[in-house]
Amino acid sequence: MIFFIFVLIAGVLVITKLNELPLIGQKVAIIPIRGEITTEGCPCNIFGCEECAEVKTIKEMLEIADNDITIKAIVLDINSGGGGVIASNDMMNIVKKVKKPVVARIGEICTSGAYLVASAADKIVADKNSITGSIGVVMYFQQYYGLMEKLGLNMTVIKSGNNKDIGSPYRPMREDERKELKEIVDKVFENLIEEIAENRKLPVEYVRNISDGSIYLGSDAKKLGLVDELGTLDDAINLAGKLGNVKGKPGVKEVVKKRSLLDILLKRG
Repeated sequence: MIFFIFVLIAGVLVITKLNELPLIGQKVAIIPIRGEITTEGCPCNIFGCEECAEVKTIKEMLEIADNDITIKAIVLDINSGGGGVIASNDMMNIVKKVKKPVVARIGEICTSGAYLVASAADKIVADKNSITGSIGVVMYFQQYYGLMEKLGLNMTVIKSGNNKDIGSPYRPMREDERKELKEIVDKVFENLIEEIAENRKLPVEYVRNISDGSIYLGSDAKKLGLVDELGTLDDAINLAGKLGNVKGKPGVKEVVKKRSLLDILLKRG
């Protein structure tokens, strides 16, 4: 009898496409991207770890969702102000390689490198009051040579080349050094707007004109073409389900990253 039931079920699975069964293949995965985007892991201390979006972790979660037959589409639930240039670019490329439909949902904030990641999704949904934009590149140098002078302190530097200590905190920056660094920032910025323009299917010159570092509310970002729809997380889930050809209201599946023993002991992840 048991063998007969097993054969009957197997026959149904053969006749019916597995991913069209009511309880299988009708879900949308939710993958959170929170805090700074980084390749170096989240900062930790004896009290635990800060929240961040580590590239390798997000990659792992996306791969799990992309290979899961019960999942038809993915929602990136983003609340991040961005992160490092390389880290943000790496994560964007990872999102672009996902085979299933991806919807980026902007929560409180999605700016700078985080918006670059969102732009790689098939669609972007934001609340009308979400903060987004701030498209640009910035480079910081902390200098305290003035304080050292007041304290009577001095730093002697012996270097192999004229620009070896560029950005030194112990002296004023020369104009030629400032120009060199500005050229680097401009090149990175150009790469950034070219990526966003390609991802969003917008003219490069148009993206350049609206990428002066300004931040936009979700409602304004939609008018500018940086966002596709205004709505909630549920709206993003429903849109992802539609893109993934989910019949009816999609179920939700949270993707859980693999945790090492160290993660468990440090209470991280």
